[in-house]
Amino acid sequence: MLDRRTVLRAGAVAAAAAAGAGATGPVAASPAGPAARRTGGGVDWSELGRRLSGNLVLPSDSGYERARKLYSGQFDGIRPQAVAYCRGEADVRTTLAFAQDHGLPLVPRSGGHSFGGYSTGEGIVLDLSRLNTVALTPRNTVVMGAGTQQVDALTALSPRGVVVAGGNCPGVCPGGFVPGGGLGWQTRKFGMACDRLVSARIVLADGRTVTASAAENPDLFWATRGGGGGNFGVITSLELRPTDVPTLVTYNLTWPWEAAQRVVEAWQHWIIGGPRDLGAALAVQWPDAGKGAPVVVVTGAWLGAADALDPVLDSLVASVGRAPATRSARRMSAHDAMMAQYGCAELSPEQCHTVGYSPEAALPRQNFSIDRNRLFSAAIPARGVEQILEAFAAGPRAGQFRFLSFFALGGAANRPDRSTTAYVHRDTEFYLGFSIALNKPDYSHEDEAAGRAWAARGLHTLDPYSNGESYQNFIDPELADWKTAYYAENYGRLTAVKRAYDPHRFFSFAQAVG
Repeated sequence: MLDRRTVLRAGAVAAAAAAGAGATGPVAASPAGPAARRTGGGVDWSELGRRLSGNLVLPSDSGYERARKLYSGQFDGIRPQAVAYCRGEADVRTTLAFAQDHGLPLVPRSGGHSFGGYSTGEGIVLDLSRLNTVALTPRNTVVMGAGTQQVDALTALSPRGVVVAGGNCPGVCPGGFVPGGGLGWQTRKFGMACDRLVSARIVLADGRTVTASAAENPDLFWATRGGGGGNFGVITSLELRPTDVPTLVTYNLTWPWEAAQRVVEAWQHWIIGGPRDLGAALAVQWPDAGKGAPVVVVTGAWLGAADALDPVLDSLVASVGRAPATRSARRMSAHDAMMAQYGCAELSPEQCHTVGYSPEAALPRQNFSIDRNRLFSAAIPARGVEQILEAFAAGPRAGQFRFLSFFALGGAANRPDRSTTAYVHRDTEFYLGFSIALNKPDYSHEDEAAGRAWAARGLHTLDPYSNGESYQNFIDPELADWKTAYYAENYGRLTAVKRAYDPHRFFSFAQAVG
């Protein structure tokens, strides 16, 4: 099974949170505006430490190096002044007030997987990893803390025969994944993860805790479904409609590099006209661009009747016109299938975390990666496929892990209108990205520059065939047209929501709404 991040590299929630019991009053804090922004020098951090029920980690503390780091090592040069581990909404409000009263920038962090490094900063990192409870409610919804890692949600819910929509990396958390859209194997059958959102608890910059749902603060609820993470407030918990997927069939087919043109052409038409039970990805991957040859992998999950998959795969093979080098399909429990997808088939759930998360965690961090992507509403013509593959193979360089990734969308994800939620990409059939990772931790500036140049050329090559939009959860800090690419015609409405709930833009980063 293919895990794009890997290869590039439970308790209960209070009933009030599950039901969305309205807003709590603001803490005594200065406005989150320019008047409140002062230099962070001479900060008495002991004041914040005393007021938190969670831990406050400072540069002088032994746990600081682990606390400050994200999933990817390329952001290790950023050194926050403090990392506040929040154990509840009170800690979130306290930390927000402290940051504003001392003129300190603040960044929320749930999973720490932002491709742009927007989960860290030089002020306070507000860490939500302790908000990791999972509860199945009497109305058959799931309430999850914003810092619940996907592997932990899977482990908690699998015995109940349900799962929540998730992606393909075990450490991603719903606090960032859901507001950015959220795609995975279930997307074509059940829609984007944000389409399964019932409500969210959000702490605003002024200290109020509000519920965003169809009945309460519906404009904020609209924005939370596709408006991107970290834009409007700190999401502390989310209520989602789970799916009943106790078993599924995983499949995997491979072809050699010389078949890439035919496989890519065939795969596009296969998924565009394919059944909604089909979750599918295609990857052209080159583990070391200095040696060997790329390999083409088609992989995914089938959510329909097990005996109905073979004819679907046969149709792809027939369109390619060449038998795959390998072909396999296996019926599995949803739990086992996702553990395999995570690269954790031989690991326990406790081990299926990035090193540093816990003493048992066994998954390595990523050294460096770039993802330049666009979305597509129609199949790329043969000449376009040829150009894209040429760009993929151009200028081979040792130590680069190159990855041309296609992921099927469409189906139920395209059922809502473009303005029904903030997630605007409702006429998209698939995602395509040029991704690159550097295999050695001591990569040079020249290695990084070469990787960035390769990915930029790839984006330039595929762009004319795209619909001009990009997937905001795979955020691209080098994307000049990001407002249009991520949000299109919904951006104006998003800025209005931003003005209403964060008028002073306290929650701000390079590609923040507003």
